[in-house]
Amino acid sequence: MTAFAMNRNYFPGKAIGNDGYIGAIIDKHAWADKTKSPRIIFTGGSSVCFGIDSKMVEQHTGMPVVNMGLNGSLGLEFILNQAKYIARPSDVVILSVEYYLSKEGSYKFKKEAERLYPPAGTFFEHSIKNRLNDFFIEDLQHNFHITFMHLMGRKTREFPKNVVYSRSSFNENGDVVRNFDPHPSHEFVNKFVLDYQVNPDIPLLNDFKEFADKKGIKVYFVYPPLDAAVYKPKEKVISKIAQEYAEEMKIKTLNTPQDALLPDSLFYDNEYHLIPAGRKARTEHVLQLMKAHNIVPIK
Repeated sequence: MTAFAMNRNYFPGKAIGNDGYIGAIIDKHAWADKTKSPRIIFTGGSSVCFGIDSKMVEQHTGMPVVNMGLNGSLGLEFILNQAKYIARPSDVVILSVEYYLSKEGSYKFKKEAERLYPPAGTFFEHSIKNRLNDFFIEDLQHNFHITFMHLMGRKTREFPKNVVYSRSSFNENGDVVRNFDPHPSHEFVNKFVLDYQVNPDIPLLNDFKEFADKKGIKVYFVYPPLDAAVYKPKEKVISKIAQEYAEEMKIKTLNTPQDALLPDSLFYDNEYHLIPAGRKARTEHVLQLMKAHNIVPIK
């Protein structure tokens, strides 16, 4: 009985004060709920929130733009189910997922998203083991700590608000807009791992295409931005991935992996995260693609 009494979920009630990076999911859904269709929805992993200037897209298309990109660790299943949750008939969904994005992702990240935005619990599967561990260990420990701090009149530790990976770095559309320069260390260039495997993402992407067609939603695929410095050693693998997408994926692809390459100087702290100047260049490229393929009228 003590466990049931103590194990209340404090996250939703305290969500406004949570400035952690995943906390941006609350604001993204609030904006998605607020905007009227037809809209342009960008979704994928963190390369999307670091790589799209939604205001620029709105200016050139005259359509509301929602950027649902957040973190690849949420997994492709979560990302696509979230897109199904918010997309409406007449919307345009542009998918841009990092290479070999995990279907399941990290349960820790997904659970954090659910605590902050409870409907996110429908975006991924929970095993019985997960549920038991959440209730009797993870949630109980966290909520006991919150209860104790409240009873003692102490403040809980807050997430810093002046860092790139924080909720305050996003604008209302869902873009990361905080000004920052390339990270001093670009060691990630030497640590990029991409080994060939049968592409696990294609069945999920095709399932989303079937869903979108039934709902009257237009969906397109754009290769993610990639640091040109990591491309050459992985050129054969990426070419194989592109070949499999071309042969097996049912979603129309608007560009090639080579089109999505950008100079190393435009990246922040990994091979997918662009600094503001890179975000501008990437968005200009996406607008050119949308115009070339007659996705929407471009001013």
